[in-house]
Amino acid sequence: MKLFKYWTTVALCMLMSASASAARRNTEKDGKVVVAYVTSWTKVIPDPHSMTHINYAFALVNKTFDGIRINNPERLRQITALKKEAPQLRVMLSVGGWGAGGFSEMAASADRRKAFARDCLRAVEEYNLDGIDIDWEYPTQNSAGISCSPQDTDNFTLLMRDLRKTLGNKRLLTIATVASGEYIDFSACLKYLDFVNVMAYDMGNPPRHHSPLYDSPITGWMSTSKAIESHLKKGVPGDKLVMGMPFYGRGPKHFDRYNGTQPLPAGITERWSHEAQVPYLANQGDTLVFGYDNVRSLAIKCQYIMDHGLRGGMYWEYADDTPQGDKRRTLQLSLMQNRRGTEAPRRILAIAEKGNAHEAFSQAALNWLNAHKDSLNIQVDRLTSLRDVPAGMLEQYHLILQLDYPPYAWSDAAKADFIHYIENATGSYIGFHHATLLGDIFGAGPMWDWFSRFMGGIRWKGYIETPSDGTICLEDHVHPVTTGLPDTIRIPRDEWYTYHSSPRPNVHVLAHVDEHSYSPASAVRMGDHPVIWTNPAVPARNVYFQFGHDAALFQQPDFVKMFANAIRWALP
Repeated sequence: MKLFKYWTTVALCMLMSASASAARRNTEKDGKVVVAYVTSWTKVIPDPHSMTHINYAFALVNKTFDGIRINNPERLRQITALKKEAPQLRVMLSVGGWGAGGFSEMAASADRRKAFARDCLRAVEEYNLDGIDIDWEYPTQNSAGISCSPQDTDNFTLLMRDLRKTLGNKRLLTIATVASGEYIDFSACLKYLDFVNVMAYDMGNPPRHHSPLYDSPITGWMSTSKAIESHLKKGVPGDKLVMGMPFYGRGPKHFDRYNGTQPLPAGITERWSHEAQVPYLANQGDTLVFGYDNVRSLAIKCQYIMDHGLRGGMYWEYADDTPQGDKRRTLQLSLMQNRRGTEAPRRILAIAEKGNAHEAFSQAALNWLNAHKDSLNIQVDRLTSLRDVPAGMLEQYHLILQLDYPPYAWSDAAKADFIHYIENATGSYIGFHHATLLGDIFGAGPMWDWFSRFMGGIRWKGYIETPSDGTICLEDHVHPVTTGLPDTIRIPRDEWYTYHSSPRPNVHVLAHVDEHSYSPASAVRMGDHPVIWTNPAVPARNVYFQFGHDAALFQQPDFVKMFANAIRWALP
């Protein structure tokens, strides 16, 4: 009986092990891939959990046409080292790229092809890679300024055969293809390939869309859906097709980093094409001047991938993402986690101390944000101190929400990061109450002169020690923060800071307080007393509310509407 139990246990363990292995294989086969191109000439280290595959770009065909030359091999080692942190990550070496020649000469010779394949295997083993991606743009074509031959298509198939034979079946072999699917005989070479990365971008310069999902009046020669259909017609099954998406745009260079928050030149507005399902920037004549993708269009493309049973999504390139990683997070959420098109939530950093008289207000604000996180599509992180934060942390956020934390308490590193954040319009800013406690008060640290200028050139002078109700009077009913609000709003139990001078000459005032409305009355007066303003002289969207002392504000419907207006304006 004991022997029977032993062999039963062994058999059960073997069955469980086999089942687990099968499950892993099925997960790799059936799960959606997210392929990120990471370049040799950029420095950012990718988040290894935001993709399934990295294609390191590039290696080149060497000058003797019998091997490869890897650009920046030390960076490649940095990238492959990420597999220690994310064991499921696959790192590929991409050979080629636009303008990369030598393929035609190499592929035309059996000896050179085999030598090339052996050198690819050498690189795979030396750098701990998972496979090779061939980006020959394009067989039989010299449009990239490279040599070509009418025999390139046949030789491409032979190259895939030789690579597969040399690499073996356990390593990956993929290719990048032109949107139209031309130049490659898929019926002959598909059996050697794990999947095909379709470069569904660069399909038009202004005034045409760059990477439209569907046809529209300003779509050029190709759209993403047509690119997928073209590959399907050429015999590539959907489960081997990876849809390419651009993280960059096409148009004037000064729009390259546009992410929806930066100020646009006069006459330029953001538009949405309902036909093409992509955004674009247009001039006053409604002519497209810059084509790009945002989280909305990328989520829609990811849903297309799911709906059509494609293998996954690919993007060029990681470093072209927003500082907050919106685009890569959208692909990660859509394809790797939720299995549906999902726009990455906008990230808010709420700065709020604990253990003081203002904590109830801060908590009420955080409760409101949490209650509306789904409708606003936001993610809120709270930080209680800025005395010791990692360099570059602020740029991960779309909005800095200073609920309760005085500027004089920030570390020098945090101050430098914040200045960069505002002056480069990395995101937006909303401040309350304590944000004008600028220094040289209460025995605190020195005055932060830059923040004083940001707040309109003011210096804190005094306040009403016994909090008083007060009536604010709106001056601008058109601004998005104050639109739809009544002329006056009663603010309960606040301290009503005063300054050595009014910020009005240096800011755009949205509202002031009627100092005669204080209850209980107070002799602390300022005269011209702005309490809501924005500074249009800095690139980042910003608004400051002088009040924010009491949680009862969130029982005031007009304040709640104004708070919601500010959040929506700061997160377009």
